[in-house]
Amino acid sequence: MSTGYSLYWGADHTALVSAPADLDAVLDQIASAAPHIVDVVPEDNDDLGLQIGVGHPDRAVLLVFGVEGGYAYEPDLPPWPEPIDYNQGGQATTYIPERTRLTPATARRAAHHYLLTGTPPADLHLDPN
Repeated sequence: MSTGYSLYWGADHTALVSAPADLDAVLDQIASAAPHIVDVVPEDNDDLGLQIGVGHPDRAVLLVFGVEGGYAYEPDLPPWPEPIDYNQGGQATTYIPERTRLTPATARRAAHHYLLTGTPPADLHLDPN
């Protein structure tokens, strides 16, 4: 398991975090500006990690990379009524309602777990498609 995680967002922003509180501080700062997709990548393996969409008040995106990866969703949460745009790598990227079936709190909880264990929570529903 990695001891640190690199965060990437926008066209050229980066940060290094190692604890959930550090992650929250960076994500809060990013979310206060505009909706962004943030890559969270272990320092020792850039083939793994996750992307978290922050900045929308009611919905989030979470994509987990790796063998057991996919887009996270909450089965009881209906799709948002319209697509949501996020800044991804400096480009506006539209996410369809099926990809934003996640609350910001659930996405943060999953990201915290990932930082602490290197894996997504076992109860997280992932759509591999």
